[in-house]
Amino acid sequence: MRYRSNLQRSVTWAANDENEAPKRKSRKINHIRGILSGYGLIMGKSVNAFLAKAGSLIVELKERADVSPFIVSELNALFPKVKEAMAKIKELETNIESIAKTLKHYDLFQSALGVGPITAATMLVLLCNPEVFKNGREFAAYIGLAPKSSGSDGKNFVTHIPKKYECNNEVRTLLVQCAHAICRSKHKSDWVSSILARKPKKVVIIAVANKLARQLWIMAKKGEKFERRFILAAAQ
Repeated sequence: MRYRSNLQRSVTWAANDENEAPKRKSRKINHIRGILSGYGLIMGKSVNAFLAKAGSLIVELKERADVSPFIVSELNALFPKVKEAMAKIKELETNIESIAKTLKHYDLFQSALGVGPITAATMLVLLCNPEVFKNGREFAAYIGLAPKSSGSDGKNFVTHIPKKYECNNEVRTLLVQCAHAICRSKHKSDWVSSILARKPKKVVIIAVANKLARQLWIMAKKGEKFERRFILAAAQ
């Protein structure tokens, strides 16, 4: 068994913190949205729309006679914390990338279509010893992108795709985001284009994420660059 190095442990800690940081940011944003909507002040759903309008809406709320100064004070205290949370996320992403660049296979994982620095760093930890998983399918099932299988005496039974509390849901979410990027890419393969034309979008996303998980396992095991495997990306 291959043990994690101190650098890999650092990536694990930073990646776990980075997974939690957006949740903390979203809770703060939703709290402010909830207070403002209670007074009939609505803004767009995106984070950019929130940042563009929240400040002016808080000022507008302050000028209303029917609003308690305590509410305005609470909003003025919360709004800067959202910006602090966003700055913290950027700092974590920078730290993860700087540590991950020193580890083997980082550039290899980054060569995969749709895979960014955070996903590549996560794969460095998860696939530091790819032989923990018998094959790419077992790795995909561990993440929650393929049905689990079990059995003995030569009999194998395929069950169901694990639910989010039965698998590594954080990594599953990352690979689903990668699959969305692949489906939007100009360099996607004919296979991806064909199933996009035939199947519902949600089904396609899971199928692409499943393929990507298996290919990342192969890349970790064999040291192959993504360009040699054209199931998801078109040959260039």
